[in-house]
Amino acid sequence: MAQEQTPNQSQEKRVRLVRPSIVLLCGPAACGKSTFAQRHFRPTQIISSDWARARVCDDERDQRFQTQAFALVHYLTELRLGLNRLCVVDSTALTTSHRREYLELAKRFQVPCVVFLFDVSLEKCVERDRTRERTVGSPVIERQHLAFGQTKTEIRQEGFDQIIELGEEDMDKVQIEIIFRPIPQPAAPPGRHPQGEARHAPRPWQQGTGREPAVHGGKPPARTHPPVPSAPPAKPEVPAPSPPSKSPSAPPAGPIQAPNVAGPLAPVEPPSSSSQGTGGTTPGAKATPEP
Repeated sequence: MAQEQTPNQSQEKRVRLVRPSIVLLCGPAACGKSTFAQRHFRPTQIISSDWARARVCDDERDQRFQTQAFALVHYLTELRLGLNRLCVVDSTALTTSHRREYLELAKRFQVPCVVFLFDVSLEKCVERDRTRERTVGSPVIERQHLAFGQTKTEIRQEGFDQIIELGEEDMDKVQIEIIFRPIPQPAAPPGRHPQGEARHAPRPWQQGTGREPAVHGGKPPARTHPPVPSAPPAKPEVPAPSPPSKSPSAPPAGPIQAPNVAGPLAPVEPPSSSSQGTGGTTPGAKATPEP
């Protein structure tokens, strides 16, 4: 008697991932990528292009800002890899250039790069899109589904560490195991700064001088001020010349001034011209006129 068939444990698809690593979810719109990510990963591990687009331009359906949205996705992925975190990139990933960007990023950080291929029929994708609140329309899904068929043939030569292909029947049977395997920080390539080290723009007073502020542990440099010119050295003081002392023996030049004393003063007669001769006269004697 044949044994009853029990749920076949071998039908479960077990996938082992490493943290840190990059996990790309590849498939057309409405194929179940976001639902799968929410079921098997933490919300903080998922980096969605729709989420980034909403943060950039307030509308996740606005396709005009794809460049800015994916720049944010790439930036967050790089930051998380520097902290040994798992990065699940939720986007269509239908172009070779988009996938190559994350392959190069994983190579630089020396982490695995894994891709999930969501092989869901076009009819199923269109049906799911009609029931969603945010629809993209069947023409868009048809173009993306056609690109996905070409992606399946090219992606195996692109260098991914692991390619997991999921059909419609595999969505509920996948078991994911995440192993933590820290990766040492790679050396920063030329022109880039190590993780945790910030570079600050020169202050206005430093522009044009060729100097940039020093960086200390990612903190902005202490505020400095331009040097204040020192004052010129003071000239030694030269003492003013003192008036010449009057010698008691030398008579003062010019007329003799009377001392400032109270009461009337007697007039002082100037010396006569005859007394300046060679012989001179006796004071008080009358000069005798010459014949």
